[in-house]
Amino acid sequence: MKKWMREALQKWLARFAVAAVGIAFAGHASAIVLVLTPSVTDVSVGGAVNVDVTISGLNSGAPPSVGAFDLDVSYDPAVLNPTGVTFGPFLGNPALFEALTDFNFLTPGIVDFAEVSLLSAAQLDAMHPSSFRLATLSFLGIANGTSAFALVNDVRVDDAFGVKLAVPEPATALLMALGLLGLVARLRSR
Repeated sequence: MKKWMREALQKWLARFAVAAVGIAFAGHASAIVLVLTPSVTDVSVGGAVNVDVTISGLNSGAPPSVGAFDLDVSYDPAVLNPTGVTFGPFLGNPALFEALTDFNFLTPGIVDFAEVSLLSAAQLDAMHPSSFRLATLSFLGIANGTSAFALVNDVRVDDAFGVKLAVPEPATALLMALGLLGLVARLRSR
């Protein structure tokens, strides 16, 4: 390869790698985050355990707002038995036909729960803070032990228009950037 072509390629790859790293960290900083509280708990027979599922990283009073979600949370079925799901107030009131809710415990070790708002995007944008509780999962201890809780399967959170609120995995862009930087280094060593 001619020297001028190699230098031009090196400059282009270096700029692309820096941009990819910037995108990776910018996406990570503005990511929508789901948190389970607690994520691990000690359980005793007959004890009640509640796990809050919260979302953060939204713009308070502005888009994006959450219009629907479908989540699966894992737990240890040897120590816990699920008893219910209480949905938060920020997608509307199901009793007033502002939201539809569903949950099931059909798969041992998994609580599957979902909610769809019937409110307009403007209503959701106006009522959503930057962080709020989507739901509280309730369990009863059936044995002494410890249970961890985690989001599993396809985590689905949509905006008011049904568009999935997914932030690209920062690790993917970071790996691509590191690979490009490695290629630039190799070209320079030649």
